[in-house]
Amino acid sequence: MIVIPGPVSPKLGEMIAEELGVEPHPVDHRLFPDGESYVRITASVEGQDVLIVQTTMPRQDSSLIQLLLMAGTAKDMGARRLICAVPYLAYSRQDKRFLDGEALSLDLCTELLEAAGVDELIVVDAHSDASLRRVQGNRTMRIVNLSAIPLLAKHLVSLGFEGAYGLSPDKGAIHLAKAGAEVLKGDHGFFEKTRDRRTGEIEMRVKDVDVEGGKAVVFDDIISSGGTMAKAVAGLKAQGAISVAAACTHGLFMGGAEEKIKAAGADFILATDTVETPYSHVSVAKLIAEHVRREMK
Repeated sequence: MIVIPGPVSPKLGEMIAEELGVEPHPVDHRLFPDGESYVRITASVEGQDVLIVQTTMPRQDSSLIQLLLMAGTAKDMGARRLICAVPYLAYSRQDKRFLDGEALSLDLCTELLEAAGVDELIVVDAHSDASLRRVQGNRTMRIVNLSAIPLLAKHLVSLGFEGAYGLSPDKGAIHLAKAGAEVLKGDHGFFEKTRDRRTGEIEMRVKDVDVEGGKAVVFDDIISSGGTMAKAVAGLKAQGAISVAAACTHGLFMGGAEEKIKAAGADFILATDTVETPYSHVSVAKLIAEHVRREMK
């Protein structure tokens, strides 16, 4: 197998290659004066199984174009089977049309990847697994959604959170809390949002759960602005939790999100390396490599 780390994911790509026991082959990449990406694949891929590793973190537009360039080139050079590991898949949150004329960006991005020749797309904790399944129905390209939540929970156990209560920011993400709680060996639940009629402020509170004097973890797929996570942490602290961790797979941390979450009372902030941040203490390299190894048998 040929492993090609993309320009955005050199470290993660190298770690996945190491897990698979092969040498990584980084691309030759540079920017033209006008900002366009130049990409050259440096390995001979004809007749080979090829794994491209490229997350699509901010700046999403350029990282997505780089991914398409790499994929199209690998297929054009004769790759036998082309797998793209895109741990954080940008534009996947725009998966429903609430207003006429809104772009279904998840549909278009997967269509572009398929058109570029991708045989299998691997993502980690997609924003909506249901939407991925819907899109899969229109694609010949296989789409695989892996979860890093158990890995985050395992790390939290090492930090003393065994038995902690696992929570999701809303009912729609309860599966994240459940997956985390199974490793923490604690209970799980979700937040309910209520609006103060006098102030208009939104309060997040866990009903029918006693967290006073205990530990809790809020699990989410993405932390972007940090507003939802900060409210969740503050809500747990207000209910008497002695220690609260904020855990996510994709830590974007835009606009000082981490400071906001810390100010709300978070004792730990934890993320994976799907997007490299100072809080990326958990790697998805082994998770992705194990899946690829199983598929190649």
